[in-house]
Amino acid sequence: MRTFLAMLLLLAPVVSPVSAQQARYGAARGYDDWQAVLDGYLVEDAVDYERLKGEDPAEFRRFLEWLSAAHPERWTVAEQRAFWINAYNARVIAGVLAHWPIDSVKDVGLIGGRIHGFFGRREHPVAGRARTLDEIEKEILLQPPLLDARIHFALNCASLGCPRLRPEPYRAEKLDMQLDFQARTFLNGPTGHRLDRERRVLYLSRIFEWYREDFERDAGSLREYAARYLTGTAAEAARNPAWSIQFLDYDWGLNLPR
Repeated sequence: MRTFLAMLLLLAPVVSPVSAQQARYGAARGYDDWQAVLDGYLVEDAVDYERLKGEDPAEFRRFLEWLSAAHPERWTVAEQRAFWINAYNARVIAGVLAHWPIDSVKDVGLIGGRIHGFFGRREHPVAGRARTLDEIEKEILLQPPLLDARIHFALNCASLGCPRLRPEPYRAEKLDMQLDFQARTFLNGPTGHRLDRERRVLYLSRIFEWYREDFERDAGSLREYAARYLTGTAAEAARNPAWSIQFLDYDWGLNLPR
């Protein structure tokens, strides 16, 4: 009997201090802290980095600590997708603060950020290890089973050309609605598209050029994907082969309050 009990003890899962801390903290509280940061430092579509850096709120520090200790691989696909979107957006802000003051994320690194740039630095502890922002985006969020082209409109790269930072956390229970809203809002805004009626040109965000395969995978063609979320004349232009599609210049200026 004693031998049998000893074997059971050996086989029992060991709860590490990090796991226990995570269980006590929980995603709900983590997202409450992230909400507090967004409420306090998001000004429309801009982030007050200077005040956030100076005040160093406990809510942001706790949220970043929770991101570092979390184990999202144990969660549902929707929970994982929401987690990694929130993680990316929060760590982008943390990255700007780490290199503050800057006028653009392209100021980080060499040759306009092309060498050891902002998105390639392994300085973002999430889910147990240090990661780059490119890894979070391209190797996790943009790979099955998490891949959904609408994710491109939920990620904010701290630049004016990016989709807006949503003023609330992404949550599994309403993620589909949130991603739909982000896609429609971005596509129908000035950074999402522009029409040249005289030349019959539909200009789309350069995001559509960079990640064309993701949009084609979801809708069959770039035109059909754009038309799915655009409205009015813009949607008609997307579907009309008489209109050409070109891409807008991307504004890498930092998303600072104006």
